[in-house]
Amino acid sequence: MAVRQNLTSRIKQIVSFNLPCAGFLFAKINTIMAQYKRIITNVFASNTEFLPYIQIAATVLTVLFALIYEQSAMLWLLSILMYVGIGCFGISIGYHRLLTHKSFKTTKFWERFCTLWGVLAFTGSSIGWVGMHRDHHKYSDKPGDPHSPVTRGPGMLLAAYDYTPDKWKIRHLIFDKFHVFIHTWYFGLLLAWLALWLVLGGITTVMHVVIIPAVISVWISTTSNYMNHMWGYRNFTTTDNSRNLWINAIFTFGEGWHNNHHARPGNYDFGSGTSGKWWEFDPAARIIELIRH
Repeated sequence: MAVRQNLTSRIKQIVSFNLPCAGFLFAKINTIMAQYKRIITNVFASNTEFLPYIQIAATVLTVLFALIYEQSAMLWLLSILMYVGIGCFGISIGYHRLLTHKSFKTTKFWERFCTLWGVLAFTGSSIGWVGMHRDHHKYSDKPGDPHSPVTRGPGMLLAAYDYTPDKWKIRHLIFDKFHVFIHTWYFGLLLAWLALWLVLGGITTVMHVVIIPAVISVWISTTSNYMNHMWGYRNFTTTDNSRNLWINAIFTFGEGWHNNHHARPGNYDFGSGTSGKWWEFDPAARIIELIRH
């Protein structure tokens, strides 16, 4: 009897101790659900729905512009420099290594600086991009992977993502006012960016500052995703088909060391810092070493 009473008393103590914790947890879950519904529903989903059409239209416009109008080498250099900002600071350092994988810490200034560059890639907000990429790692090359050539074939070269972000994977961003603003007003910000350069420099400036860099970024991104899961070599055994491809590493600022990254996603250095092979140079990692703390 005494043993039973002691056991009953202990159970009551455990329950009474955990009830406040459980209450706090449920309250937190409800808060996340409410915030998710407020900023996600029919926002990023509509963005991904129209992405392939934007990609095709912008590509056709770029090709026609290049064929019809003769441009100076300096203007094409400007487009390439804008792509470096978008692809290196925006996508590789900001969206990917900082916001998705939290592989390094930096100041709010650099976080927002890199995020704004990422916005200009025309591939979605930081909130949507992070949610999608985390599912790419969770389901890599299996059903549920939003952009795997293994499951989708060459069709994934078009940025057509039938996808809704997982609220749990983006909970660190949906309460950040800056990222919520970027997400909520994503297309408005892109239109404002386009209008600004239209007023300042006309159609030619819009093409070289806004459209052409975004086209370069989208095609390099989708092509890299395709090639890095199809061809190349592997330093690590992983459960997916991720590969290292040196030519992709050149054009994507180190993202081409993809097998290294999938094996050690928490490392900010995708190249030699993960594999130990000195020739796997990762330029984005060298920049991170200047801005991290």
